[in-house]
Formats: sequence, structure tokens, C-alpha cells
Amino acid sequence: MGKGNRKLSCCTTENIGLDLSSCWMGANPAKGYAHRAVKTIAFRKPTGLEIRNRVGGFLKKYNLIVYGPNNGDLNIDVVFLLNGYACLCRADTSSTTGNARDRPRELMQQLAEAEIPVWELGQGIYGFQYMFDFQVAVLDELPMQEKAWLEGLVAQ
Repeated sequence: MGKGNRKLSCCTTENIGLDLSSCWMGANPAKGYAHRAVKTIAFRKPTGLEIRNRVGGFLKKYNLIVYGPNNGDLNIDVVFLLNGYACLCRADTSSTTGNARDRPRELMQQLAEAEIPVWELGQGIYGFQYMFDFQVAVLDELPMQEKAWLEGLVAQ
């Protein structure tokens, strides 16, 4: 790999499945909440690697990216679970990104009810802080180039 080819592909990613069934304790299993899991990758961004897009610019040294959830699956329970996993990394050097096809209305409502401010970081990207820095990338709202970059990253 030459100097001009230094891309995020030099990061190592690890796919992990986060079991969310405990997040839906007391939920009606008939609605399909039992044994829910979200696909997640964990990776370390090499020191000095600059990612020149808004989604990647948010990333820190240690990162969790949740992808593939349905609109209703990305909620405050997932945020709590990810906080636990982020605690395994250093708080000052970790970030979490949640991806959803559509804007996760339930999560946004739950954050508002908890008085956790959410700010728009740009087209299709929303940020908030709950112990750690979080961003939510709404795939259907992202510009095509950033959407393709993010989909390529989670496809590895």
C-alpha cells in the first residue's frame, strides 16, 4: 500500500453481535423482541489517520458502529448497552455511531424526554452526549458519497 493509498481499510475491524434481549425485558415476545441483536463492529483508528468526511471525522481512537437496525431498534436501550461496551475503551478516546435507514424517532423522543440535547452535525448526522460521544447517521439522509463510505466500512 503506497503513501497515497492510506485509507480506512488499514483499520482492523471486528464484528460483534450485541444481544439486546435483556433491553426488552417485559416486552411482548409476540412482537419479536426476544433474542434481538444488532450488528456492531469495533475498531481502532490508527493514530494520525485523517478521514475526510463528516461521518469519519467524528471517529476517535476506539470506535463502535452499530448498523443494520430497523428504525425502532435504535433506541435508548441500545445507547445504554453501547455505553457499557464503550467503558471497555478509554472514555476520552472512544466514539459510538448508530446507523439507521430512517431517522430513529423513538430514540430522538426518548432523548428529548431525558433532556439530553441532540444537535444536527450536518445533513443526515445527529450528535448527542450520554457519558460518551454518540452520532446517529441516517442513511437515507446522507449524501451519496458519505453513505457509500459508511456502507463500505460496515461491509468489511
